[in-house]
Amino acid sequence: MPNYAIIESNKIVNVVVAEPDYAAQQGWLPLPENAGIGFVFDGANWVNPNKPSPEELAAAIRVQRDLLLAATDWTQAADVPQATKDKWAPYRQALRDVPQQAGFPENIVWPSKP
Repeated sequence: MPNYAIIESNKIVNVVVAEPDYAAQQGWLPLPENAGIGFVFDGANWVNPNKPSPEELAAAIRVQRDLLLAATDWTQAADVPQATKDKWAPYRQALRDVPQQAGFPENIVWPSKP
């Protein structure tokens, strides 16, 4: 049986499993896979009110990138062999370049560690 959304004031307040005929009698709408409690239905689209703005998402991605960079700072210390520095430098540069990716901030391709 499919899932249906119980909507009050254009907002999903509950999700139920029901027979299609019964759900139609109740006025429940079929629930798409990407929607759940708290989503808003504007009459045509399901909207997640908790989805971060592009600016918030970009800030979160930069924090994650900065943590990954900080975890590799040791590779550039003065007492680290040049071969190790050279091995890690492209990865570190790729991390710094994340905000310049074409899909930033929604679609990120994270570099792989050496």
